[in-house]
Amino acid sequence: MAPVPEPSAAGGAYDVHESGLHYRHAPSRASRAPQQISDGLQLNILDRPSKDELVFELVGVDVSFANALRRIMIAEVPTMALEHIYMWNNTGLIHDEVLSHRLGLVPLNVDPRLMDDYGFDVDEEGNPAATDRNTVVFRLNVACGRNAREDKKMREKMEAKWKGEGLVSGHDVEEAQKEGKGKKKARGDGAAKEEEEPSIMNLSLADRAAADAASSSTQSTPIDAPHRPFTKHVYARDLLWAPQGDQLSRFPLHSSAGGSGVGGGIRPLHEDILLAKLRPGQVIELEAHARKGTGKDHAKFSPVATASYRLMPRIEIVKPVYDELAEELVNWFEPGVFALEPTTKRGHKVHAVVKNAYACTMSRNFMRHPVLKESIKMSRIPNHFIFSVEGVGMLPPGAIVAEALKVLKEKCERVSGLADEALAGGE
Repeated sequence: MAPVPEPSAAGGAYDVHESGLHYRHAPSRASRAPQQISDGLQLNILDRPSKDELVFELVGVDVSFANALRRIMIAEVPTMALEHIYMWNNTGLIHDEVLSHRLGLVPLNVDPRLMDDYGFDVDEEGNPAATDRNTVVFRLNVACGRNAREDKKMREKMEAKWKGEGLVSGHDVEEAQKEGKGKKKARGDGAAKEEEEPSIMNLSLADRAAADAASSSTQSTPIDAPHRPFTKHVYARDLLWAPQGDQLSRFPLHSSAGGSGVGGGIRPLHEDILLAKLRPGQVIELEAHARKGTGKDHAKFSPVATASYRLMPRIEIVKPVYDELAEELVNWFEPGVFALEPTTKRGHKVHAVVKNAYACTMSRNFMRHPVLKESIKMSRIPNHFIFSVEGVGMLPPGAIVAEALKVLKEKCERVSGLADEALAGGE
């Protein structure tokens, strides 16, 4: 008979069977004081698959705490996104409302912690006022020529006009960063090479090549197919940042310290996002204002693509597994979870041992084998959570977790204060 895992202080245990996960309730023990909870709390970083991904474990808390942290990361950590679109002219095929929605979903390379909430500054009448501390301004001014040559000439004229107005494009950022790196090399700074921007996923040469291709494409690629009208593609890189107040000094173009990792002023995180397509003679002219918000207001403000957790598996070998069956368990049924070790048992060469419970995906494949089904006992630890956080890019995943913990702390302090007021009023 397999040993039954003891219910934890969280009030029960999860047993894994062929039919699924079964929770075994245990009578609640005496409630723990906040100091006892904090003493048993652990947060350990397990893996950083890329600059936008983080895997960590949270030990010694209730499921309500873990789920609150997950929901706050999704919906209550503030970020910057395009909120107000002032459409001056749009003769393209995409309607104003659809284009505005697409623009709002473009993630921006701006650290929201350096910006104020809209409404913090007010005008003389007490109404919320847009300032350089709470608003980021972008402009989009594109037109499609009759062919590729005419379109190129039109763009060159418009670029000269943009520079005169002080607008900043992705090309300006790249030039400023190249100039800054060139100065470091001229000074003989050996750290200049180490400060190169990481690739998209930090995994392979292909990712690095993709990042270089995306960053080097500073203008829309026109489509000039034979026997078809000329088509111009409008990308996120066509959004031009219009610095307000002292924003250019607060977000310098040569900086590479942006939370997203792309660095350099304020611009779209991914410059190859397709916004619209234009035919000859069509024009889009607009101004977009980005402001601070949270995911509970709109999904465009959510700093994460995914934020999830799973319970830590508890795996026990209740009956020894030897030789060929052990090899099947290690290589086929649960890869990465078990390992083979020599055994002193007469008549056997190796036996299976638990190597890495973190790698268990709870597939329950071993339960298909009648012997392994009786040899392996699998359950879940109810107060041990493994989180996987994938950021969109506005903030590093570690900063997202830290900001979510701050929000959760503020909520707890608010509830504690209300409880103290209620008790004081009752007396």
